Amino acid sequence: MTGPEISSAPAAADFIAVAGALAERFGWPMRTSEHGNESVCVARVEGDPAFERIVWVYDLERVTLRCMLVGASQVPAPLVPAVFELCARVNQGLPFGCLEFAFDDAVLVFRDSCDLDWGPLEQLVDGTTARVLNLGERYAVAIDEVLRGVSVVDAVAHAEG
Repeated sequence: MTGPEISSAPAAADFIAVAGALAERFGWPMRTSEHGNESVCVARVEGDPAFERIVWVYDLERVTLRCMLVGASQVPAPLVPAVFELCARVNQGLPFGCLEFAFDDAVLVFRDSCDLDWGPLEQLVDGTTARVLNLGERYAVAIDEVLRGVSVVDAVAHAEG
């Protein structure tokens, strides 16, 4: 029995090319930037009222990818406790990814990550992005309902039903 074949760390330019090709397939305008040891790609998710952008962050030191799907609606302060409960209920039992509250922007964010030195770059970026998009698609209705004042239990049941 052999173990998984470990590949080398991808170059930042290769990561940007793969993320750019993915954004292009979806028709999302994308911009890139470098921040210290991170290579960042941000794509505007056009035509989706629930989500504003998707962000890929490649940490070149850790050789990891963080993929985030950022909600379009700001959470009003009185709904923050309900949003915390929503995060806990959505995250309960998830094998991959999570729903987080971004305090600085007061938005909800689906996030997943992976090690980029464990396989083909395109497959890893595509798979991580697909998991985040699937979570967003599944739970967008729950987010919308909680932001409209529906109980968290009912909103999650509706999304999972």
